[in-house]
Amino acid sequence: MDKKYTNFFPKAQFTFPIDSVKSISVNYARSISRPNYSSLSQGSTYINPYFLYTRNINLGPTIINEISTTFQYHDKSVKLSYTNAKDPVYNSFSFDDQNNIMTFKDINFDKSSAFTADFTLPFTYKFWTTTNSLIFILEKIEDHSAAFMASKPYFYYTSNNEFKLPKDYSLVLNFWGLTKQYTGVFTTNPRFILDMAVSKTFYKKWNCTLSCNNIFKNNIETEEFTINTINSKARYVVDNHLISIAIKYSFGKVKETEFRERNNDENQNRVN
Repeated sequence: MDKKYTNFFPKAQFTFPIDSVKSISVNYARSISRPNYSSLSQGSTYINPYFLYTRNINLGPTIINEISTTFQYHDKSVKLSYTNAKDPVYNSFSFDDQNNIMTFKDINFDKSSAFTADFTLPFTYKFWTTTNSLIFILEKIEDHSAAFMASKPYFYYTSNNEFKLPKDYSLVLNFWGLTKQYTGVFTTNPRFILDMAVSKTFYKKWNCTLSCNNIFKNNIETEEFTINTINSKARYVVDNHLISIAIKYSFGKVKETEFRERNNDENQNRVN
């Protein structure tokens, strides 16, 4: 890999107001994502006598270029963007036929690119406040060591909902999901996660909240790919089911929250 230690990260943003409630903005940003210390360590772990998990001290940074345009109408927005990444980091397998050992580690792939269309729609109706986002994604990952498959569009959706109930009760339902992903190299299963919380306010300053994450316990993620002539069908189990109780006391006066215009420049103040 070409080790360049001096890079430039230009950013530009132009906003064109149409009237008092509508505007169009155009953004360009170049950023860097560096591997963390643990990813660069030389530690290795034997999962079994024939399967080795190892870090990669030779991992390089990922350089990301993004250009986007956003149409904003009040608090609603539509964002179109194109992202190109050089040397992105993904999982890889290699096989040592002399020692009969399979090695699993992260490597820098050649490149990746993605087109996205992001629709954000918040609104309030009586006792219901919700913010919804639907993102259409077409992503392509490429590497000379991987078997390339056709990329297909997939959807990511998220919805945050709060219901104001009588007697100072409130109910919060948050859910997000992904359709099946075909990204050129990887095929990943669809996901759906639902979180719920119920809260009650006492004497205006005390608040008690009962929360439950991942109600349906959708903890399994599957991933399929072929790298270095090795076909992988991985199954990851993540234990993120949690039930918690929180008690909060507010000092002073509690002000009503107000909507603030969404910042669509996700790369602002970011050089990772």
